[in-house]
Amino acid sequence: MADSHIGKLHALDTEPGDNAGSMTANHRILLAAMDLDGTLVVGGHHIPPRCAEAIAEAQRRGVHIVLATGRMHHSAVDFAERLGLGDEPVISYNGAMVRRARSGELILHDPVPADATAEVLEYCITHRANIHYYVDDVMYVLKADHWARDYLERTGSVPVPVGDVRRLPGREPTKILIIDRPERAERHLAEAQERFAGRVYVTRSLPEYIEFLSVNASKGRALRAVAEHLGLPMEQTMGLGDMINDLPLIEEAGFGVAMHHAPESVRQAADYVTGPGDEGVAEAIEKLVL
Repeated sequence: MADSHIGKLHALDTEPGDNAGSMTANHRILLAAMDLDGTLVVGGHHIPPRCAEAIAEAQRRGVHIVLATGRMHHSAVDFAERLGLGDEPVISYNGAMVRRARSGELILHDPVPADATAEVLEYCITHRANIHYYVDDVMYVLKADHWARDYLERTGSVPVPVGDVRRLPGREPTKILIIDRPERAERHLAEAQERFAGRVYVTRSLPEYIEFLSVNASKGRALRAVAEHLGLPMEQTMGLGDMINDLPLIEEAGFGVAMHHAPESVRQAADYVTGPGDEGVAEAIEKLVL
């Protein structure tokens, strides 16, 4: 935990009789934005009951709960419905899209530009990478292979085989994803970040997933858009995550929380790191919000 963050943690630790006036006015968290896989969700589907209970109590106290995921919008909405989040904004596609859960109201959409899309696809095809191509909340794949089936099992998103994604209309996808073995994904990440630096945002959401998005897209930028939309100051937001794609969320939020298993760079950026186990979201909400 960086030294510059210690003051915020102490402020949130203050008990109601110890300078609580400034804490209540300036530090009370009104919006908690959390990653799904590896943070709130275990094994692709399960939400620990303690986490769901903590979220419900935070909602009862007027806190906005916002899901912030690399998944497609419809997949994230499934979790919003399970948690009873109503029409709260949902951050999907690693921040490239923000829509309300029930009404579908579009708050932000920042697709990959057509020229950058062409370059990314050529890179993927040259490297014989497994491509998932997202347009209009539909996921297109080259073929229905085991990677596509694994993605369906994890997220419930149905892949649509098209053979060659370069023939698809709408050459500005919301996201392009490579799925590969973790060690190969690591090489793709380093190579693609260098090749597309300043033109495409390349990040990693799971050990097997390398994501290509608009250079302007990130969970942090999306959080700012949500806070502005809801009329809330960033100082009263909290961001929770566990992978490098969550770094912008953790850094931009007024208070950043990293899961205990997060990479060192993510834990160093956070104001608070949770203890071991699958209930880090509950721990953070109970300690820092409730």
